[in-house]
Amino acid sequence: MTSLQGYVKASYDELVEVFGEPSFQCSWDLQVGDGKVETEWELTEDDTPVTIYDWKEYDNGSRSRSGTPYRWHIGGTSREAVTIVSNRLNKVAHYA
Repeated sequence: MTSLQGYVKASYDELVEVFGEPSFQCSWDLQVGDGKVETEWELTEDDTPVTIYDWKEYDNGSRSRSGTPYRWHIGGTSREAVTIVSNRLNKVAHYA
């Protein structure tokens, strides 16, 4: 289980380029959980759990997946999760 550690501003496409397809995407015909998260990546790096997710948009991911920069939530068990996400994104030339 992770909790909010910080934020990162990036487009959905940039996150897909760096982290691959999301672990979870909600759609109107598939309501899972409480609907507070509609797009989420779950990964572990250096034994550190990391989640990247949208939060309480309630729009089926329209805003977060629009292709424009979005303020994603970063979850983890420590602030190291934010460092991991930032470092991986900074390796992408057009992100920095």
